[in-house]
Amino acid sequence: MRSTSVYRSAVGGFSRSKGTRTVVRIEPDVGRNFLLLEISGRPTSADVEPAEAQVREAIKRLRAPFDVLSDVRNLESLDDLPLADARRIGELLSRAKIRRVVRVVGKSSTAAIQMERVARSLGHSAHLAFSREEAEALLAQR
Repeated sequence: MRSTSVYRSAVGGFSRSKGTRTVVRIEPDVGRNFLLLEISGRPTSADVEPAEAQVREAIKRLRAPFDVLSDVRNLESLDDLPLADARRIGELLSRAKIRRVVRVVGKSSTAAIQMERVARSLGHSAHLAFSREEAEALLAQR
């Protein structure tokens, strides 16, 4: 088993629109030099500020340029999140010199399309994967 230093954090609450739990998990994998961003439920503006602070802390532990594994398999929708708020995290990552993004989409096609629109508005796009294992295999390819 590979030894890695991992910082785990999660923010989230309950979405008023459907009563589903929104979770944003930020986890830097220092050994493999990538940032895991896992988003589920229906995030709102209230989820952005704590997530942004945690991303700032996490990227301090990684070496630029680093990769991002964005897991949105359980993301229901970004409809409750204004575009400007969604872009804040993307802009923060762009300034931090990310190398590439692999997005785990699973069956969340609508949410994956919404995430891709945000990414393209920032001038980049992601490789798509249908499982975490497939995403990690893509990141392992240098």
